[in-house]
Amino acid sequence: MRTHIFWALLALLFAATSSWAVYVLFRPSYIYNRPAQPAFVMSFDDKYVGEWYAHRELFKKYSVRATFFITMPHQLSPSEIEMLKQLAADGHEIASHSYLHENSSKFIKRNGVPAYVAKEITSAIKAMQAIGFTPSTFAYPYGARSITIDRELNKYFHLLRGDSWKVAGKGIDELDRIFYKYDGNRLVHGLGVDANSGVTLQDLEIGFRRAAQNNEAILIYAHNILEQPSGYSISPQTLESIFKLAQKHNLSSLTFRELIL
Repeated sequence: MRTHIFWALLALLFAATSSWAVYVLFRPSYIYNRPAQPAFVMSFDDKYVGEWYAHRELFKKYSVRATFFITMPHQLSPSEIEMLKQLAADGHEIASHSYLHENSSKFIKRNGVPAYVAKEITSAIKAMQAIGFTPSTFAYPYGARSITIDRELNKYFHLLRGDSWKVAGKGIDELDRIFYKYDGNRLVHGLGVDANSGVTLQDLEIGFRRAAQNNEAILIYAHNILEQPSGYSISPQTLESIFKLAQKHNLSSLTFRELIL
């Protein structure tokens, strides 16, 4: 009887851990053609298309190619769609930020993974394809993610982006998760640099120096671009200073897609 109980408990333990073990040991990977190089990856979230487009010349001036993670693609106006197409023609990447900007952790807790994928992922992909874009990378709204949903979304996207923030008592160069090492990892994290982030140009210089020294890519992101920034926005003057810092440290500008494909 005790033998049967032992084997039953062992089976339950195996069932509970096997999916995690399989993911860790056999998670999908790619062989990348791009060699490691010092770079910075600038991205913007949500749907501030007009504001992004208004600063098109600033990106061109510094040869910056950004990734624009779009949410609610079905609500884009014809003029916004045309602006995105112009940005794509300039070399920027148009990527996915979900369909309705749901928090994946909260949504999945209520409704499950299949419902989240149907509502927030495949709907977003179809809506973007309908206006001429097929996204290959994805940024989680609110940075809300888990290993379970990462594994599921790897079926739809080549690269997933979570969030990271400045940590009290730590330098930006100590936040390993915001540096991409060209190692085939399909989950990366971007450092928020909006007005409410607390990140300074001095912080970024430290991070840019690490990227330059270690042949890494540092990932940063913002939302809106406003002359008088507050909350989730950044000023064009700060953006220009960031671009100048990148040039100072000889960092190439890459999109998310360019990191892996």
